[in-house]
Amino acid sequence: MSQTAVDWRVITQLDELMRLEPQWEQLADTCQASLFSQFKWIKHWLKVYWQEDWQLLVYAGFAEGQLVAVAPFYRQILKAGFGLKKLSLLAQGEEEEAELASEYIDVLVMPNYQQQALPVLSLYLQDLDFDLLLCRAIHVSSHLYQLLAGVKHCQCYPAKSYAVNCEQWSIAKLSRNGRSKWRRASKTLAHSSAVFKWLNLSEMEHYWPDLVAMHQGRWQNQGQLGAFSAARFIQFHGDFRREYANHVAMSGLFVGQKAIALNYFLLDKQHLHFYQSGWDDAQFAHCSPGFALHVWSLLHSKTTIYDFMMAGKLGGYKTQFAAEETEMANLCLAKRPWRVKLFKLINKVIPT
Repeated sequence: MSQTAVDWRVITQLDELMRLEPQWEQLADTCQASLFSQFKWIKHWLKVYWQEDWQLLVYAGFAEGQLVAVAPFYRQILKAGFGLKKLSLLAQGEEEEAELASEYIDVLVMPNYQQQALPVLSLYLQDLDFDLLLCRAIHVSSHLYQLLAGVKHCQCYPAKSYAVNCEQWSIAKLSRNGRSKWRRASKTLAHSSAVFKWLNLSEMEHYWPDLVAMHQGRWQNQGQLGAFSAARFIQFHGDFRREYANHVAMSGLFVGQKAIALNYFLLDKQHLHFYQSGWDDAQFAHCSPGFALHVWSLLHSKTTIYDFMMAGKLGGYKTQFAAEETEMANLCLAKRPWRVKLFKLINKVIPT
């Protein structure tokens, strides 16, 4: 596409946004965007999470009628009466108990239009009317990070993502303790005639309640709600895996017909994003079923990249698989700091 002037529009209506689906998907493909920036993910999020009092503020750039840039924002008014204006990325900003944890979202810009489009997007963000902007789990190499990180009052909270190239991975990549743990787990599981496998779609549906039960049981035993405590979270994933069956996968560890560990993944081209899991701590903790299933899944992945996704700077269990680390961040921009401080004070004195 030749370099021509970009015509910019603010998309404020959902029906207008939906008409952009084919062009958005084409732009996402050209930009090699993650699943979480693709229209299918955002459209499904809108279907489940969107509320009527939220305001769409998607900034779209067109060259000769073709979508060449898009900044996917919307605005909420927090707590009617005070009216704190919170700006978020589409597919983020839900209430905490129903949070999807969409990661790697970015503004999408056709490569040969970046020099022209990015300064315009920067001005758009400066002119937007909001008090607080929150962006979760973005790459420091992303356009979004470059646009926001240096802005006054923007706080950056560092994190990392962890991913493994399956074609180059083997048991030898584990630490010495990890290799010992795998040997012990393998021996114990063999004595129980345990079986690892990838589940087909009907098996995924059959064992989904087991994944939820094991996940919730572990978290609730720690006094936490667990990811599957919110009806909208459950609805989103139930509908998504049925509508986009080619974008989900599940691996499992079984003793007889009983699932003792299940891993749920989001699949996008050659990326397998590890998203949720559950395992039986009550009866099988001694054979490290969650760890063992990750090792087997890495060894038998049909994709190139096994993505553990974001974690804190220390990484936790994700570091034991010799994963490659990528710098990420959570961004918080208080455009009007005094209003944010007042909002927090009012909610402390008069909680919602």
